Amino acid sequence: MTYVMRQVLAVLCGGALGAVCRVEVGDMVTQVAGAVLPVGILCVNMAGSLFLGLLMGAASRAVSGYPTAMAFFSTGFCGAFTTFSSFALDTVLLWKADHAFFALLNVGMNGVLCISLAALGWRLASGRRKAC
Repeated sequence: MTYVMRQVLAVLCGGALGAVCRVEVGDMVTQVAGAVLPVGILCVNMAGSLFLGLLMGAASRAVSGYPTAMAFFSTGFCGAFTTFSSFALDTVLLWKADHAFFALLNVGMNGVLCISLAALGWRLASGRRKAC
């Protein structure tokens, strides 16, 4: 099997797994929280941001980089697990339902929390003591 084919299959399989996990985790959190704010997608984006930060931080220490594993986990799994499009649609729907405060809160929380968790993951996994 060629290198390109291995990469394509890794992204395909990782993406399938990530998409299923996104739906299941998002629905589970939403059922538990039952709030107006779409916390299911927020939690998925936060978890995915932390995981991707950890993954990329750890990869920065690896000699070979493990390109097929990285394609599976970063592009495939994390790309399908975290979902900016669902976040954007949830925000628009909140706005259209006259929940402007929750729409803006959703934007702020996703931005601040997910970026912070990605940076934390990178820092923890890369072994660097200096802030990102």
